Amino acid sequence: MHDYQREFIDFLVRSGALRFGAFTLKSGRTSPYFFNSGEFSRGEQIERLGYYYASGIRELEIQPTVIFGPAYKGIPLCISAAIAFNHHFDQDVAYSFDRKEEKAHGEGGWMVGHVPEEGDRIVLVDDVITDGATKIEAIESLRSATKGEVTGLVIAVDRKEKNAEGGNSVEALAEKTGVEVRSIITVYDILEHLPGREIGGDVPLTNDEAKKIEDYLGDYAV
Repeated sequence: MHDYQREFIDFLVRSGALRFGAFTLKSGRTSPYFFNSGEFSRGEQIERLGYYYASGIRELEIQPTVIFGPAYKGIPLCISAAIAFNHHFDQDVAYSFDRKEEKAHGEGGWMVGHVPEEGDRIVLVDDVITDGATKIEAIESLRSATKGEVTGLVIAVDRKEKNAEGGNSVEALAEKTGVEVRSIITVYDILEHLPGREIGGDVPLTNDEAKKIEDYLGDYAV
């Protein structure tokens, strides 16, 4: 694990975006941990979040010229990641995001920011992948409406759980779209780094709670 990944886990805990307990997921499963990107609401948090996404993007085999964020949660992610590329890595990368409804007046269209052109390489950024359907839709829209090449997708956390078909949603999405998909961290990175570690005077993940996650993964992990 890289240093930025360890820092990212600590950052998630301090931000309240990563919590431990008992949480009912959309799938109906009761999970001993929960990631909520809606907790990022301050300038300092968004600045750091952009750095972690940019660091994850730099792990991709093909580097982007455009970072695309699907509305709505992807909007601050693509902007902050583009800023981070410039500020931390001295690279000028464009950003763009879509509108939920196409604009018929003014500049018009369904995309804000740089519209990918021929030769552009596009990486999408988002928080998580559930079944992958919305990501597939976004990739297909970009491919049909622009001349850019969609080469990658980066999310924050891969839960490494079975989807409805019994496979991993991240791997299934990569296979279906031909796009390289990465996560900044996985649940196994959390289990490697966090148990028993003190953050801000507290131990957010005790060994007993870590065991609950391990048992949960024993039932639901790919």
